[in-house]
Amino acid sequence: MNTIPRTKFFTLRIYVVSLNKLAPMKPKSYLLITFLVVSTYLPVWSQIQAGAKAGYNFSSIRGVKEYDVVPSYNIGGFAKYKVTDFLQARAELLYFQQAANLEDYFVLPGELFRSKARVTFHNIQVPILAEFGLPSLAEEPLQPKILIGGFFSYTLYAREHFNNNVTVTGYEKLTYEGKSNVTSIFNRTQYGLQAAVVAELQAFGFPVTMEFRYQYNLNPFSEGDNANRFNLSGTHERWGEKMYLSTLSFNIGVKLIDL
Repeated sequence: MNTIPRTKFFTLRIYVVSLNKLAPMKPKSYLLITFLVVSTYLPVWSQIQAGAKAGYNFSSIRGVKEYDVVPSYNIGGFAKYKVTDFLQARAELLYFQQAANLEDYFVLPGELFRSKARVTFHNIQVPILAEFGLPSLAEEPLQPKILIGGFFSYTLYAREHFNNNVTVTGYEKLTYEGKSNVTSIFNRTQYGLQAAVVAELQAFGFPVTMEFRYQYNLNPFSEGDNANRFNLSGTHERWGEKMYLSTLSFNIGVKLIDL
C-alpha cells in the first residue's frame, strides 16, 4: 500500500490587483491594492521533541594525582530534532554545578587555618550534541544510544566553603564553617567536550532516558596569578600552573512534548 512521504511543503499565494477609477479621482491618479497571502502547511509528523532532565554530578580537578570528587547536581531542559533515522541533533539549557576540593591553607600563620576547603561553580550551560541510535531498535522498549558533542558554560557565581580553625594562646581551639564569594578570581567561561551512553525506555507512558555522561573541560578554571593566592597556592603547587575540571554525571530525562 502506498504511503504519504514525510515531507514538508509550503505554498505561497500572491495576489496583486490594480484598480483604476473605483471612485472619483484626480487625473492620472491610481489606486493600487496588493494582497499577500502566505499559507504554510506544517508536516503531519512533528520532528522536534522537548523535555526536562536532572542529575547528579561528580567533579574534580583533572590530573594524574588521586583526588576525591565533589558531588553536586544539574537541572534543565532539552530539545532534539530528527535529522535521519539514526541521528538526532540535541540542544540543552542547564543549571550545572561543578566543584573541586582545595588544599588546606593558612590565612594567619599559627592562628587561622582553613581545612576541608572546596569551591563550587554555579553555571548556566548549553550543550550541543549529536544523538546516535539504531533504527532497527526504534520500536523496542529499551533503546541504547550514544551522545557526542560539546558545551559552553558561564559561571554566575563561585563560592568557596571551608572550616575555619582558630588557635589562640590561652583559649580552646575553635572550629566553625565559613564561606566566601570567589567568583572574580576564576575563569567564568568554560567550554569542552561531552560524551554519554544512554538507555531510553517507556515509563508511565513517557519516553524516559537514563545516561552516564562525562564532561571534559578544555580550558582551565584557574591559572596565572592564582598560583600566588594564599587560598590557591597549595592547590596549584599540587596540580600545576593551570587547573582543569572534569565531571561524571548520572542523569534522568523525560520527553514531555512534541513541538
